Amino acid sequence: MPRREVMPIKRLNILRQRDHWYAEWWGSVFLIAVGVYALLMPNSEILHRSLVDGFLTFFPVDIWELLFIGIGLFQFCMLFTESMWGRGIAAFFASSLLIWGFLNIFLFGQWHFSLVAWGVFSSINLYALSRILTGLEKCNEPL
Repeated sequence: MPRREVMPIKRLNILRQRDHWYAEWWGSVFLIAVGVYALLMPNSEILHRSLVDGFLTFFPVDIWELLFIGIGLFQFCMLFTESMWGRGIAAFFASSLLIWGFLNIFLFGQWHFSLVAWGVFSSINLYALSRILTGLEKCNEPL
């Protein structure tokens, strides 16, 4: 009977140790999903206003969509290489892009409901970047 209890506890400990990795993974999935959704639904009320209004107008909308997909894929790939440099660079670009989008929605998007998601995922990437820069992330186990 005790043998069965050890395995779930071990899995929970591994998940707890890797929770920042999973948070970054969700951040990359969010970037990819936003870019793909914006490409597939160009007149979507959810993203169209936040990508067209405000200070994001100096790039065409297609460039922003490709940036979201590209940076999301870059972060996704860097998570599986376990490279701290790669993860740090990916977290920097992802957080920069998400903060840019967050501020755009905050200032020009009439406080759209997606503001919360943008803020949460930019915070996740900033926290990941701070963990990588301070060296706290070096003791991760490989998957």
